[in-house]
Amino acid sequence: MPQIFRAANLVRELDKEDLRILTGIELGMRRFQFVPVEQISFYARINRSETQFRLDKIHQIGILQRSSQLGYIGYQLISESYDVLALNALVEKNIVVAVGDAIGRGKESDVFFGKTPDGNDVALKIHRIGQTSFRKVRKLRNYVKNRRHISWLYVSRLSAESEYEALKRIEPLNLNVPKALGQNRHIVVMELIDGNDLSLIPPLTDPMDVINQILRIVEALFTEAHLIHCDLGEFNIVMAADEQVQLIDFPQWEESTHPNALSYLARDLQNIQHFFLKNYEVTFDVDEFLDRMFGSERSQLEKY
Repeated sequence: MPQIFRAANLVRELDKEDLRILTGIELGMRRFQFVPVEQISFYARINRSETQFRLDKIHQIGILQRSSQLGYIGYQLISESYDVLALNALVEKNIVVAVGDAIGRGKESDVFFGKTPDGNDVALKIHRIGQTSFRKVRKLRNYVKNRRHISWLYVSRLSAESEYEALKRIEPLNLNVPKALGQNRHIVVMELIDGNDLSLIPPLTDPMDVINQILRIVEALFTEAHLIHCDLGEFNIVMAADEQVQLIDFPQWEESTHPNALSYLARDLQNIQHFFLKNYEVTFDVDEFLDRMFGSERSQLEKY
């Protein structure tokens, strides 16, 4: 059973005091790798004896990690307890009421069906950044550099916040990009889109038209939303049945004014060019596109 299902059940089964204990540990993890019981009691605003009782209960359930190797007994959240906190917050905000089957799983995220209070299906994207995700660390280093302790749970939260910010910025443009409906911690709730990844190499009636759709979206993102996808490729492009293009997965986006904007955009375009040339034997002029985006500044930017 996927851990998100167990987490959803625990949202219903745990007492509100248990959830306060989990939140207390989360707050304490800003300063401690393993949070001492006294600090958990302070952050949760629950007396010491009840805090210990709740900790023993939650630890027995199996959603806390405990250590006594630092000269004291301390606790830290694991991914499942983080799921509990995020889902509970989304339920309290009336954003989702249920979690359904898996839609897809990757190295850095899992996506599940969700249900809103009014019965609509949505996608729940759960960011799960591991210690080998060096690209994410580079992307997020400016946010974490002043923190004494940084957990991978918090990095996953930053990844989700980054994607949510991008989707909200894009939303007014009415592009074929899923709308963000809510976000808490490492989970982003977004509009459910229908289609298959371009990576499956579907038969296309007009591959050049698909390329032009992609380029129009990329151009609008750059000139109107002022951002670059920075991880664009066949795995992040969804094809609807009518061959309409939809772009997904935006946690690694960067500003169009970033010092490396030219190289980031060029890499995205080259990924698309390579895929279509290899699989559909059609191409486009990357240089012409970059000239249009950067104009006379391009030659200067290429020096860096």
